[in-house]
Amino acid sequence: MPPLENTLPTKRKRIAVAMSGGVDSNMVAYLMAQAGHEVIGFTAWTLNGPGKCCNDALINAGRMCESLNIPYDTVDLRAEFSHYVMDYYNDSYTAGLTPNPCVECNQYVKWEKLVAYAQEKLNADYVATGHYAQIDRSGPRLKVFRSIDNRKDQTYMMSRVRLKDFEHALFPLGHMTKPEVVAMARSINIPEADGKESQDICFVLDGHANYMKNLQGSQPGDIVDIDTGEVLGQHEGCFGFTIGQRKGVKVAANRPIYVIKIDPRTNRVYVGDKWHLETDEFKVLSTHWLHPEVHAFTQRPLRVMAKIRYNSPPVPASVYPNPVGQADSLLVKLDEPMSAVTPGQICGFYDPTFTELWGGGYIEKYLRHKPFDPTSQKDLPDLYCEKTEPVTL
Repeated sequence: MPPLENTLPTKRKRIAVAMSGGVDSNMVAYLMAQAGHEVIGFTAWTLNGPGKCCNDALINAGRMCESLNIPYDTVDLRAEFSHYVMDYYNDSYTAGLTPNPCVECNQYVKWEKLVAYAQEKLNADYVATGHYAQIDRSGPRLKVFRSIDNRKDQTYMMSRVRLKDFEHALFPLGHMTKPEVVAMARSINIPEADGKESQDICFVLDGHANYMKNLQGSQPGDIVDIDTGEVLGQHEGCFGFTIGQRKGVKVAANRPIYVIKIDPRTNRVYVGDKWHLETDEFKVLSTHWLHPEVHAFTQRPLRVMAKIRYNSPPVPASVYPNPVGQADSLLVKLDEPMSAVTPGQICGFYDPTFTELWGGGYIEKYLRHKPFDPTSQKDLPDLYCEKTEPVTL
């Protein structure tokens, strides 16, 4: 799709740039300053301890702001990150679900909390980020479009951000590709132009199975053939598996086997052939819609492009309201079957041309967030880089 013409405001504004210390957000700060806006850099502090996403981010972002001669601020969101992202991740896997912590972080931490801070404490008109997405404000309603860089597009990860938070967002890189951003950064000596991409899950440094076992200890259980009921082996915790997983199952079989079902009540992991994972119909719960009319479909199904994982291709689908009378649920019927439609993951909805983000919800099941109490006393999360012994699951 072509780049939009109204990505940036034309008049001078007070813009808070959310900075991670990486090349993308550094470039955003530079571009906003070059455009003549009043720019403030700020970084969310989410974890204690060393790590690229923590201390290094604060240092690198601060240095970039110093080089641009703009003010820099930090926001202590460790308690919020622990509650909305880490606790949710841990509790979901314990319940046999596969959460997407980046979606939760985008919704509750990067947007809801950061936008509120930028408005209330920094008096910012907008919050600019290095996300690869586009916003169109030219019509009667705000629209969120995919980036022109298909490989880097991040709209799926923002599919549950509320419309009110997008109203104050700027995505200056959405009309550029990642190689173009890096080339521009190198040409003007922007720090981190040659830096590595950030991790998908910033707080899981030594593998998911190690992370969960360190939290919960070993919880041995059976790995069972879903067709025959035969016990094929043992695991050290069903929280270490996800639907569709093949690598790391480590049981003897005369064929490729996949994780088909996880039952936390019996602590059993069921495995079987890949065909068990194929489905063309599933429910989606608690959807956030960005289009004000699109959720009002009642007389006929809504045609969409559905995306069930960040790296999965979109599939044409029809969406029906309130299956079996559940008030917050939708029924999604795919035009063609997909493999490993996983409970707890996010289904992102796009328009039929796969250009505009319409919203997203949880597949089949999800955990409702417990109320956040900012006054509660708890140990704030630490991030350590020491390696632990590998866990065999």
